[in-house]
Amino acid sequence: MPQLSLLTSEVAALPAYRVRESRRAKNVSLKIAVTGELEVVVPPGYDQKRIPDLVRQRRDWILKHQERLGAARQDTVPDWQAERPQRLELRWNMPQSQARPADSWRVIYEPYPGPTLCLPLANKTLKVRGSDRDAAHTQVLRDWLAHYAQRQLVPWLRQLSFDIDLPFRQVKIRGQKTRWGSCSSQQHISLNYKLLFLPQELVRYVLVHELCHTVHMNHSVAFWRLVEQKLPGYAPHRQALKQGWKYVPRWVES
Repeated sequence: MPQLSLLTSEVAALPAYRVRESRRAKNVSLKIAVTGELEVVVPPGYDQKRIPDLVRQRRDWILKHQERLGAARQDTVPDWQAERPQRLELRWNMPQSQARPADSWRVIYEPYPGPTLCLPLANKTLKVRGSDRDAAHTQVLRDWLAHYAQRQLVPWLRQLSFDIDLPFRQVKIRGQKTRWGSCSSQQHISLNYKLLFLPQELVRYVLVHELCHTVHMNHSVAFWRLVEQKLPGYAPHRQALKQGWKYVPRWVES
């Protein structure tokens, strides 16, 4: 299992960071979350005493990107910082040009001496009943998002697969931290339920992107040629997706 630890530099001049050991990592990498938090990913057995020197060497790069992300966070959806959402503004079925999401769910909270549940009601209302802890609320809302994505995104993927003649075998909905989707060599596709928060054009691009991986398990010239064939003019969506985190409220990641 990956090992996660939280560290702060012993040298005051260094940014705070945390270390995560990952079996998938072949080399050390630095990852800066949209909140500005620095994570150092290391392969198993790596000598973690070497990390402060590595962070010190990359200090200017780290501070520059943290500053850039801080400025970018000013241009996010209104509820980006919400800890207990009052609405779920889902953009998956609306164009970027549309100002207000058509798929908007009101969230109400009801204390109850029992397990925390998320209950869909009429008129696009979700009742979160149970514990008054924010962590319990966000967990049941994430569970509901995964269920809702299964109902909405999976049929869309199946229809696209038929339309562009790129079959796949299985599809799963997950809550990946760093990926919008993935495709295995067995043509098994995983979709992130956070796609529900993204505008329609970006979601379509992700779906087509993963379907193209059923043919090319890489990002070769041939892969991008296939993406262009199946989704002409995809390049602006690919670029916009790099800022896709701006649509996903922070409570979803907590």
